[in-house]
Amino acid sequence: MWPVLCSIHLEPVIVFPVTLTLGSQRPLDLTFLEDAVTEIKQLLESGLKFDGRITGVKLRCIVCDAPAKAMVKNTKLFSAYYGCDRCEQKGIWDGRMTYQEVDGFKVRTDHSFRAQTQQEHHNGRTPLTELPVDMTGQFPIDYMHQACLGVMKKLLTIWTRGERGRSRQTMISIGQVDVVSARLIDLQKCIPSCFARKPRSLRQLERWKATELRQFLVYTGKLVLSGILRQDLYEHFLTFSVAISILLCPSLVSQHVSYAHKLLQYFVAKGRELYGPTFLVYNVHSMLHLASDAKNYGCLDECSAFPFENYMQKLKRMVRSGKSPLVQVVKRIRENQDGTTLQSIQRGNAISSKQPDNCIILEDGKCCEVIDKTENDYLCRVFLQPSPLFMEPCESSIIGAYVCQRLFRGKE
Repeated sequence: MWPVLCSIHLEPVIVFPVTLTLGSQRPLDLTFLEDAVTEIKQLLESGLKFDGRITGVKLRCIVCDAPAKAMVKNTKLFSAYYGCDRCEQKGIWDGRMTYQEVDGFKVRTDHSFRAQTQQEHHNGRTPLTELPVDMTGQFPIDYMHQACLGVMKKLLTIWTRGERGRSRQTMISIGQVDVVSARLIDLQKCIPSCFARKPRSLRQLERWKATELRQFLVYTGKLVLSGILRQDLYEHFLTFSVAISILLCPSLVSQHVSYAHKLLQYFVAKGRELYGPTFLVYNVHSMLHLASDAKNYGCLDECSAFPFENYMQKLKRMVRSGKSPLVQVVKRIRENQDGTTLQSIQRGNAISSKQPDNCIILEDGKCCEVIDKTENDYLCRVFLQPSPLFMEPCESSIIGAYVCQRLFRGKE
């Protein structure tokens, strides 16, 4: 089943299907987009009439993973010589397609795409060009697939299993894998409930979900890899972690987006030096274009596939048997159109006195741990004078990573 999903850019974010296409294989052409394109075009031109008022509609962006993006845009896959959808760089085949240029490449534009100035990139026309949409800028890079499932998982695989035909100097030993795994499991009791999953052992890496890889990249990796990973590899990972942390935070994006872009440029260039030229596959190369999307949309979470992938699980649960799956899904969707799907689940907002949900950040930047609470008062342990967790590639306080000591206990 190939669904076309939509969400309205309001809180709470509600995902709903626009088109459902079912077959024994993926669609052989783009006719499955035609109904959706027609309806979107009408909405953009006429707006949405409700309760006697007409509300204007704008198309914010179209989110796809790399293979689906190439399909709906009718372009070459990322494994082709001209497979990057954001720049005109020609790839180099080195057992796999790689993109060796870190800067100086020509960026694609909406005009160059529609005019098909680089014929080698296109397979033909797409119905999406009928919409008033920027065919490059409004197709953001999905950091869920390309940064988390792509680059982060690639790094973990190199460290734990190595790469065929490459030096094993970048690998950690089996004993070190077990140490990192033990640290991750030990952190389970510290992960608050706002996270969908707790850390798992590296022995289960093949089954890690995107949320687990994101958690490792942004939060736990910098802790569990310290003293285990070779220092230059660890510092290289920190540049990636800091850059993504900045691009995920709206306030940090507005202040440090240029710095995050420079970190990602360094990450890609240094990765070639540390892991060899074959490291610069499409997912790694796409990190060079990530900062521009974060700047355009406010942060990476504003243009990611996470909410849509979550909805895919709901679609799967609607199918109870192999007979007429499309009919089953449509019936379940109609049954849910009574307004119950608009209920949002708010998690992690209430202040708790139970670990691990009892740590909060005060307005003045201090951290505190809630020990006990009554109806109106909180007994807190305040952490004063926090020090940065690391100083390279920058002081970790920029992304809110500190080492704290318990210096005072009292009422706040």
